[in-house]
Amino acid sequence: MVLVAANASAQQPPVRENVREYRRAPRAYVLTMGPGDHPFARFGHNALLLEWPGRSVVYNFGTFAFDGLDGVKDFMAGRFRYWLSLSSLDRTLEFYASQNRTLVTQELDLTIEERQELARALAENALPEHRYYNYDYYYDNCTTRVRDAVDRALGGALKRAITGSGRYTYREHTERLSADEPWLYFALDLALGPLTDRPTTRFDELWVPDQLEQALASAKIERDGVQRPLVMATRTLVTADRPPAREAPPSRAGWFGLFGLGIGAALFALADRARTSRIARAAFGGFTALFGLFFGLIGSVLLVFWLFTKHWSAYRNENLLVCAPWAVLLAFTAFGLALGRPRATERTRLLLKASAVAALLAFLLALIPGFGQDNTRIAALFTPIWLALYLGACRITGKHPLGQKLKTTSASPVPSATAE
Repeated sequence: MVLVAANASAQQPPVRENVREYRRAPRAYVLTMGPGDHPFARFGHNALLLEWPGRSVVYNFGTFAFDGLDGVKDFMAGRFRYWLSLSSLDRTLEFYASQNRTLVTQELDLTIEERQELARALAENALPEHRYYNYDYYYDNCTTRVRDAVDRALGGALKRAITGSGRYTYREHTERLSADEPWLYFALDLALGPLTDRPTTRFDELWVPDQLEQALASAKIERDGVQRPLVMATRTLVTADRPPAREAPPSRAGWFGLFGLGIGAALFALADRARTSRIARAAFGGFTALFGLFFGLIGSVLLVFWLFTKHWSAYRNENLLVCAPWAVLLAFTAFGLALGRPRATERTRLLLKASAVAALLAFLLALIPGFGQDNTRIAALFTPIWLALYLGACRITGKHPLGQKLKTTSASPVPSATAE
Protein backbone atom coordinates (compact mmCIF):
# COMPACT_ATOMS: atom_id res chain seq x y z
CA MET A 1 0.00 0.00 0.00
CA VAL A 2 1.82 3.02 1.29
CA LEU A 3 5.27 2.88 -0.09
CA VAL A 4 8.35 5.01 -0.36
CA ALA A 5 11.28 4.11 -2.57
CA ALA A 6 13.92 2.05 -0.86
CA ASN A 7 16.60 4.70 -1.33
CA ALA A 8 14.65 7.04 0.94
CA SER A 9 16.62 5.54 3.81
CA ALA A 10 19.87 7.04 2.56
CA GLN A 11 21.72 9.62 4.67
CA GLN A 12 19.84 8.69 7.84
CA PRO A 13 20.61 10.40 11.12
CA PRO A 14 22.69 8.12 13.35
CA VAL A 15 20.23 5.89 15.17
CA ARG A 16 22.53 5.13 18.11
CA GLU A 17 22.63 8.84 18.82
CA ASN A 18 18.83 8.89 18.83
CA VAL A 19 18.76 6.19 21.52
CA ARG A 20 20.89 8.35 23.77
CA GLU A 21 18.91 11.50 22.97
CA TYR A 22 15.39 10.25 23.69
CA ARG A 23 15.48 11.66 27.24
CA ARG A 24 15.11 15.14 25.75
CA ALA A 25 11.32 15.19 25.14
CA PRO A 26 10.64 16.14 21.49
CA ARG A 27 7.47 17.53 19.97
CA ALA A 28 5.59 14.69 18.28
CA TYR A 29 3.65 14.80 15.03
CA VAL A 30 1.79 12.32 12.84
CA LEU A 31 2.39 12.94 9.14
CA THR A 32 -0.31 11.99 6.64
CA MET A 33 0.62 11.91 2.97
CA GLY A 34 -2.10 11.88 0.33
CA PRO A 35 -2.41 9.47 -2.61
CA GLY A 36 0.06 9.54 -5.49
CA ASP A 37 0.10 8.37 -9.08
CA HIS A 38 1.93 5.07 -8.67
CA PRO A 39 -0.30 2.07 -7.80
CA PHE A 40 1.70 1.55 -4.61
CA ALA A 41 0.94 5.15 -3.61
CA ARG A 42 -2.81 5.14 -4.29
CA PHE A 43 -3.64 4.57 -0.62
CA GLY A 44 -1.51 7.34 0.89
CA HIS A 45 1.08 7.06 3.63
CA ASN A 46 1.81 7.87 7.28
CA ALA A 47 4.97 8.57 9.24
CA LEU A 48 5.98 10.01 12.59
CA LEU A 49 7.94 13.22 13.07
CA LEU A 50 9.89 14.01 16.23
CA GLU A 51 11.23 17.53 16.55
CA TRP A 52 13.96 18.67 18.90
CA PRO A 53 15.34 22.20 18.95
CA GLY A 54 17.31 22.59 15.72
CA ARG A 55 16.67 19.04 14.54
CA SER A 56 13.81 16.89 13.21
CA VAL A 57 13.61 13.19 12.36
CA VAL A 58 10.94 11.51 10.24
CA TYR A 59 10.35 7.85 11.14
CA ASN A 60 9.08 6.04 8.06
CA PHE A 61 7.81 2.45 8.36
CA GLY A 62 7.13 2.21 4.60
CA THR A 63 10.61 1.49 3.27
CA PHE A 64 11.14 -1.62 1.16
CA ALA A 65 13.24 -3.02 -1.65
CA PHE A 66 11.93 -5.08 -4.58
CA ASP A 67 14.96 -7.04 -5.78
CA GLY A 68 14.27 -8.66 -9.14
CA LEU A 69 13.37 -12.35 -9.03
CA ASP A 70 13.81 -12.47 -5.27
CA GLY A 71 11.20 -9.73 -5.00
CA VAL A 72 8.81 -11.69 -7.20
CA LYS A 73 9.32 -14.83 -5.10
CA ASP A 74 8.75 -12.90 -1.89
CA PHE A 75 5.57 -11.39 -3.29
CA MET A 76 4.22 -14.75 -4.44
CA ALA A 77 4.88 -16.25 -1.01
CA GLY A 78 3.40 -13.30 0.85
CA ARG A 79 6.71 -12.32 2.45
CA PHE A 80 7.22 -8.56 2.39
CA ARG A 81 10.30 -7.34 4.21
CA TYR A 82 9.84 -3.70 5.22
CA TRP A 83 11.84 -1.59 7.58
CA LEU A 84 11.81 1.61 9.58
CA SER A 85 14.00 4.26 7.98
CA LEU A 86 14.90 7.76 9.13
CA SER A 87 15.01 10.98 7.18
CA SER A 88 14.92 14.73 7.73
CA LEU A 89 11.75 16.79 7.41
CA ASP A 90 13.27 18.85 4.60
CA ARG A 91 14.03 15.77 2.50
CA THR A 92 10.54 14.40 3.19
CA LEU A 93 8.85 17.65 2.13
CA GLU A 94 10.98 17.80 -1.02
CA PHE A 95 10.05 14.24 -1.98
CA TYR A 96 6.29 14.62 -1.53
CA ALA A 97 6.21 18.01 -3.20
CA SER A 98 7.96 16.44 -6.22
CA GLN A 99 5.30 13.70 -6.26
CA ASN A 100 2.44 16.23 -6.06
CA ARG A 101 1.16 14.63 -2.85
CA THR A 102 -0.42 16.47 0.06
CA LEU A 103 1.38 16.31 3.41
CA VAL A 104 -0.44 17.19 6.63
CA THR A 105 1.03 17.31 10.15
CA GLN A 106 -0.93 16.76 13.35
CA GLU A 107 0.88 17.73 16.53
CA LEU A 108 -0.01 15.38 19.37
CA ASP A 109 -0.84 16.73 22.83
CA LEU A 110 1.37 14.32 24.77
CA THR A 111 2.88 14.69 28.21
CA ILE A 112 6.64 14.97 28.61
CA GLU A 113 6.77 11.36 29.75
CA GLU A 114 4.69 10.17 26.76
CA ARG A 115 6.89 12.06 24.31
CA GLN A 116 10.00 10.61 25.95
CA GLU A 117 8.52 7.12 25.71
CA LEU A 118 7.60 7.59 22.05
CA ALA A 119 11.11 8.86 21.25
CA ARG A 120 12.72 6.00 23.15
CA ALA A 121 10.57 3.35 21.46
CA LEU A 122 11.16 4.73 17.97
CA ALA A 123 14.90 5.01 18.54
CA GLU A 124 15.03 1.38 19.67
CA ASN A 125 12.84 0.31 16.76
CA ALA A 126 15.18 2.05 14.29
CA LEU A 127 18.24 0.06 15.36
CA PRO A 128 19.49 -2.32 12.63
CA GLU A 129 18.54 -5.38 14.65
CA HIS A 130 14.97 -4.15 15.24
CA ARG A 131 13.98 -2.12 12.20
CA TYR A 132 12.66 -4.93 9.96
CA TYR A 133 9.13 -6.32 10.01
CA ASN A 134 6.85 -8.51 7.90
CA TYR A 135 4.45 -6.25 6.08
CA ASP A 136 0.74 -7.04 5.82
CA TYR A 137 -1.64 -5.02 3.63
CA TYR A 138 -4.26 -4.53 6.31
CA TYR A 139 -2.95 -5.70 9.69
CA ASP A 140 0.65 -4.50 9.79
CA ASN A 141 1.61 -1.64 7.49
CA CYS A 142 3.13 1.83 7.78
CA THR A 143 -0.16 3.28 9.04
CA THR A 144 -0.92 0.62 11.66
CA ARG A 145 2.69 0.93 12.87
CA VAL A 146 2.21 4.68 13.42
CA ARG A 147 -1.18 4.09 15.07
CA ASP A 148 0.22 1.44 17.41
CA ALA A 149 3.33 3.47 18.31
CA VAL A 150 1.13 6.36 19.42
CA ASP A 151 -1.23 4.00 21.26
CA ARG A 152 1.65 2.40 23.19
CA ALA A 153 3.02 5.81 24.18
CA LEU A 154 -0.46 6.64 25.52
CA GLY A 155 -0.67 3.36 27.43
CA GLY A 156 -3.54 2.09 25.22
CA ALA A 157 -5.63 5.25 25.57
CA LEU A 158 -5.89 5.75 21.79
CA LYS A 159 -7.57 2.38 21.25
CA ARG A 160 -9.91 3.05 24.18
CA ALA A 161 -10.84 6.40 22.66
CA ILE A 162 -11.56 5.10 19.14
CA THR A 163 -14.47 2.70 19.46
CA GLY A 164 -17.51 1.55 17.54
CA SER A 165 -18.08 -0.19 14.24
CA GLY A 166 -16.17 0.65 11.09
CA ARG A 167 -17.92 2.30 8.17
CA TYR A 168 -16.42 0.04 5.51
CA THR A 169 -14.83 -3.38 5.16
CA TYR A 170 -11.24 -3.87 4.07
CA ARG A 171 -12.45 -4.50 0.51
CA GLU A 172 -14.65 -1.39 0.46
CA HIS A 173 -11.81 0.89 1.58
CA THR A 174 -9.61 -0.76 -1.06
CA GLU A 175 -12.23 -0.06 -3.73
CA ARG A 176 -12.74 3.49 -2.50
CA LEU A 177 -9.08 4.34 -2.89
CA SER A 178 -8.40 2.44 -6.13
CA ALA A 179 -11.59 3.42 -7.97
CA ASP A 180 -9.96 6.08 -10.14
CA GLU A 181 -7.60 3.47 -11.64
CA PRO A 182 -10.03 1.03 -13.34
CA TRP A 183 -7.44 -1.70 -13.97
CA LEU A 184 -6.21 -1.53 -10.35
CA TYR A 185 -9.78 -1.49 -9.03
CA PHE A 186 -10.60 -4.58 -11.12
CA ALA A 187 -7.40 -6.43 -10.22
CA LEU A 188 -7.76 -5.88 -6.47
CA ASP A 189 -11.46 -6.75 -6.47
CA LEU A 190 -10.62 -9.96 -8.33
CA ALA A 191 -7.78 -10.88 -5.96
CA LEU A 192 -9.49 -10.27 -2.61
CA GLY A 193 -11.31 -13.11 -0.86
CA PRO A 194 -14.16 -13.22 1.70
CA LEU A 195 -11.95 -12.47 4.72
CA THR A 196 -11.73 -8.85 3.53
CA ASP A 197 -15.55 -8.57 3.65
CA ARG A 198 -15.84 -9.13 7.39
CA PRO A 199 -17.20 -6.23 9.47
CA THR A 200 -14.52 -3.99 10.94
CA THR A 201 -14.23 -1.85 14.04
CA ARG A 202 -13.37 1.81 13.79
CA PHE A 203 -9.91 1.03 15.15
CA ASP A 204 -9.45 -1.65 12.43
CA GLU A 205 -10.11 1.00 9.78
CA LEU A 206 -6.99 2.87 10.85
CA TRP A 207 -4.93 0.83 8.40
CA VAL A 208 -5.88 3.60 5.93
CA PRO A 209 -3.91 6.87 6.19
CA ASP A 210 -6.85 9.25 5.72
CA GLN A 211 -8.86 7.30 8.31
CA LEU A 212 -6.04 7.60 10.85
CA GLU A 213 -5.88 11.34 10.21
CA GLN A 214 -9.64 11.70 10.74
CA ALA A 215 -9.66 9.51 13.85
CA LEU A 216 -6.79 11.41 15.47
CA ALA A 217 -8.52 14.72 14.73
CA SER A 218 -11.63 13.64 16.64
CA ALA A 219 -9.95 11.61 19.42
CA LYS A 220 -10.12 12.88 22.99
CA ILE A 221 -7.81 11.67 25.77
CA GLU A 222 -8.51 11.99 29.47
CA ARG A 223 -6.10 14.29 31.31
CA ASP A 224 -6.64 14.80 35.06
CA GLY A 225 -10.28 13.79 34.69
CA VAL A 226 -10.87 16.09 31.73
CA GLN A 227 -11.37 14.98 28.11
CA ARG A 228 -8.94 16.87 25.87
CA PRO A 229 -8.34 16.67 22.10
CA LEU A 230 -5.36 14.48 21.24
CA VAL A 231 -4.36 16.74 18.34
CA MET A 232 -3.39 20.23 19.44
CA ALA A 233 -2.52 21.68 16.00
CA THR A 234 -2.89 20.69 12.33
CA ARG A 235 -0.92 22.15 9.44
CA THR A 236 -0.77 21.41 5.72
CA LEU A 237 2.87 21.59 4.63
CA VAL A 238 2.41 20.41 1.02
CA THR A 239 -0.75 20.95 -1.01
CA ALA A 240 -1.27 18.67 -4.00
CA ASP A 241 -2.92 19.69 -7.25
CA ARG A 242 -5.18 16.65 -7.44
CA PRO A 243 -8.74 15.80 -6.33
CA PRO A 244 -9.21 14.37 -2.83
CA ALA A 245 -9.79 10.67 -2.29
CA ARG A 246 -13.34 9.39 -2.60
CA GLU A 247 -15.42 9.30 0.55
CA ALA A 248 -17.25 6.09 -0.41
CA PRO A 249 -16.61 3.09 -2.67
CA PRO A 250 -18.43 3.30 -6.02
CA SER A 251 -21.20 0.87 -6.91
CA ARG A 252 -20.20 -0.56 -10.29
CA ALA A 253 -21.97 -3.91 -10.52
CA GLY A 254 -24.34 -2.55 -13.18
CA TRP A 255 -21.51 -1.24 -15.34
CA PHE A 256 -19.58 -4.49 -14.99
CA GLY A 257 -22.69 -6.43 -15.96
CA LEU A 258 -23.39 -4.26 -19.01
CA PHE A 259 -19.79 -4.61 -20.15
CA GLY A 260 -19.96 -8.39 -19.75
CA LEU A 261 -23.27 -8.55 -21.64
CA GLY A 262 -21.81 -6.47 -24.46
CA ILE A 263 -18.80 -8.73 -24.85
CA GLY A 264 -21.01 -11.80 -24.57
CA ALA A 265 -23.40 -10.59 -27.28
CA ALA A 266 -20.50 -9.86 -29.62
CA LEU A 267 -19.00 -13.31 -29.01
CA PHE A 268 -22.28 -15.09 -29.68
CA ALA A 269 -22.76 -13.12 -32.88
CA LEU A 270 -19.22 -14.08 -33.90
CA ALA A 271 -19.98 -17.75 -33.16
CA ASP A 272 -23.13 -17.59 -35.28
CA ARG A 273 -21.07 -16.19 -38.13
CA ALA A 274 -18.43 -18.88 -37.54
CA ARG A 275 -20.84 -21.55 -38.80
CA THR A 276 -20.24 -20.34 -42.35
CA SER A 277 -16.97 -18.39 -42.12
CA ARG A 278 -13.51 -19.79 -41.50
CA ILE A 279 -12.25 -16.34 -40.50
CA ALA A 280 -15.01 -15.92 -37.90
CA ARG A 281 -14.37 -19.42 -36.57
CA ALA A 282 -10.66 -18.71 -36.28
CA ALA A 283 -11.39 -15.44 -34.47
CA PHE A 284 -13.81 -17.14 -32.05
CA GLY A 285 -11.39 -19.97 -31.37
CA GLY A 286 -8.43 -17.63 -30.96
CA PHE A 287 -10.29 -15.38 -28.49
CA THR A 288 -11.46 -18.43 -26.52
CA ALA A 289 -7.92 -19.79 -26.33
CA LEU A 290 -6.40 -16.52 -25.14
CA PHE A 291 -9.24 -15.73 -22.73
CA GLY A 292 -9.05 -19.20 -21.20
CA LEU A 293 -5.25 -19.11 -20.94
CA PHE A 294 -5.09 -15.69 -19.31
CA PHE A 295 -7.87 -16.08 -16.76
CA GLY A 296 -7.05 -19.74 -16.16
CA LEU A 297 -3.57 -18.65 -15.15
CA ILE A 298 -5.07 -15.93 -12.95
CA GLY A 299 -7.20 -18.57 -11.28
CA SER A 300 -4.16 -20.79 -10.78
CA VAL A 301 -2.38 -17.92 -9.03
CA LEU A 302 -5.43 -17.33 -6.80
CA LEU A 303 -5.43 -21.01 -5.90
CA VAL A 304 -1.72 -20.90 -5.04
CA PHE A 305 -2.29 -17.78 -2.90
CA TRP A 306 -4.98 -19.63 -0.97
CA LEU A 307 -3.24 -22.95 -0.46
CA PHE A 308 0.47 -22.18 -0.27
CA THR A 309 1.08 -18.54 0.76
CA LYS A 310 0.52 -16.06 3.56
CA HIS A 311 -1.81 -13.92 1.44
CA TRP A 312 -4.72 -14.34 3.88
CA SER A 313 -6.74 -11.67 2.07
CA ALA A 314 -6.92 -14.00 -0.97
CA TYR A 315 -7.95 -17.15 0.92
CA ARG A 316 -11.10 -19.03 -0.20
CA ASN A 317 -11.57 -16.63 -3.08
CA GLU A 318 -14.86 -17.41 -4.84
CA ASN A 319 -13.56 -15.72 -7.97
CA LEU A 320 -11.94 -19.07 -8.66
CA LEU A 321 -15.37 -19.96 -10.05
CA VAL A 322 -15.06 -17.34 -12.80
CA CYS A 323 -11.32 -17.82 -13.30
CA ALA A 324 -11.26 -21.60 -13.17
CA PRO A 325 -7.72 -23.04 -13.38
CA TRP A 326 -8.89 -25.70 -15.86
CA ALA A 327 -9.57 -22.90 -18.37
CA VAL A 328 -5.86 -22.93 -19.30
CA LEU A 329 -6.60 -26.09 -21.29
CA LEU A 330 -8.57 -23.94 -23.71
CA ALA A 331 -5.25 -22.61 -24.94
CA PHE A 332 -4.79 -25.99 -26.62
CA THR A 333 -8.30 -27.15 -27.47
CA ALA A 334 -9.69 -23.85 -28.74
CA PHE A 335 -7.02 -23.58 -31.41
CA GLY A 336 -8.27 -26.94 -32.60
CA LEU A 337 -11.75 -25.42 -32.74
CA ALA A 338 -10.35 -22.53 -34.79
CA LEU A 339 -8.89 -25.05 -37.24
CA GLY A 340 -12.14 -27.03 -37.44
CA ARG A 341 -10.88 -30.18 -35.73
CA PRO A 342 -13.89 -32.14 -34.41
CA ARG A 343 -12.40 -33.70 -31.28
CA ALA A 344 -10.71 -30.49 -30.18
CA THR A 345 -13.96 -28.64 -30.84
CA GLU A 346 -15.92 -31.05 -28.63
CA ARG A 347 -13.33 -30.81 -25.85
CA THR A 348 -13.55 -27.03 -26.06
CA ARG A 349 -17.33 -27.20 -25.73
CA LEU A 350 -17.09 -29.39 -22.62
CA LEU A 351 -14.48 -27.11 -20.98
CA LEU A 352 -16.63 -24.08 -21.74
CA LYS A 353 -19.66 -25.84 -20.29
CA ALA A 354 -17.80 -26.43 -17.01
CA SER A 355 -16.62 -22.81 -16.96
CA ALA A 356 -20.10 -21.44 -17.70
CA VAL A 357 -21.72 -23.56 -14.97
CA ALA A 358 -19.08 -22.44 -12.45
CA ALA A 359 -19.54 -18.78 -13.40
CA LEU A 360 -23.31 -19.07 -13.15
CA LEU A 361 -22.90 -20.59 -9.68
CA ALA A 362 -20.67 -17.65 -8.66
CA PHE A 363 -23.33 -15.22 -9.91
CA LEU A 364 -26.13 -16.95 -8.00
CA LEU A 365 -24.05 -17.02 -4.80
CA ALA A 366 -23.28 -13.32 -5.21
CA LEU A 367 -27.02 -12.56 -5.20
CA ILE A 368 -27.49 -14.10 -1.74
CA PRO A 369 -27.09 -11.27 0.83
CA GLY A 370 -24.38 -11.94 3.39
CA PHE A 371 -23.29 -15.19 1.77
CA GLY A 372 -19.73 -15.81 0.70
CA GLN A 373 -17.90 -12.73 -0.53
CA ASP A 374 -18.73 -9.44 -2.14
CA ASN A 375 -17.92 -10.38 -5.74
CA THR A 376 -21.12 -9.22 -7.47
CA ARG A 377 -19.16 -7.02 -9.87
CA ILE A 378 -16.76 -9.78 -10.92
CA ALA A 379 -19.54 -12.35 -11.33
CA ALA A 380 -21.66 -9.88 -13.32
CA LEU A 381 -18.75 -9.31 -15.70
CA PHE A 382 -17.59 -12.88 -16.28
CA THR A 383 -20.85 -14.85 -16.27
CA PRO A 384 -22.23 -13.46 -19.56
CA ILE A 385 -18.87 -13.98 -21.25
CA TRP A 386 -18.51 -17.63 -20.22
CA LEU A 387 -22.15 -18.34 -21.11
CA ALA A 388 -21.71 -16.72 -24.52
CA LEU A 389 -18.56 -18.74 -25.20
CA TYR A 390 -20.33 -21.97 -24.28
CA LEU A 391 -23.50 -21.20 -26.25
CA GLY A 392 -21.33 -20.07 -29.15
CA ALA A 393 -19.44 -23.37 -29.13
CA CYS A 394 -22.77 -25.21 -29.10
CA ARG A 395 -23.90 -23.09 -32.04
CA ILE A 396 -20.77 -23.97 -33.99
CA THR A 397 -20.97 -27.70 -33.26
CA GLY A 398 -24.72 -27.86 -33.80
CA LYS A 399 -25.41 -29.21 -30.32
CA HIS A 400 -28.15 -28.11 -27.94
CA PRO A 401 -26.75 -26.49 -24.75
CA LEU A 402 -28.43 -29.25 -22.72
CA GLY A 403 -26.90 -31.99 -24.82
CA GLN A 404 -29.46 -32.80 -27.53
CA LYS A 405 -28.45 -32.58 -31.17
CA LEU A 406 -29.82 -29.48 -32.86
CA LYS A 407 -31.80 -29.81 -36.05
CA THR A 408 -29.74 -29.11 -39.11
CA THR A 409 -30.35 -25.84 -40.87
CA SER A 410 -29.86 -24.69 -44.39
CA ALA A 411 -26.67 -22.89 -43.52
CA SER A 412 -23.61 -24.45 -45.05
CA PRO A 413 -21.20 -25.53 -42.31
CA VAL A 414 -17.53 -24.72 -42.48
CA PRO A 415 -15.64 -27.77 -43.78
CA SER A 416 -13.65 -29.42 -41.00
CA ALA A 417 -10.02 -30.31 -41.22
CA THR A 418 -8.93 -33.90 -40.84
CA ALA A 419 -10.06 -35.30 -37.50
CA GLU A 420 -7.43 -35.83 -34.81
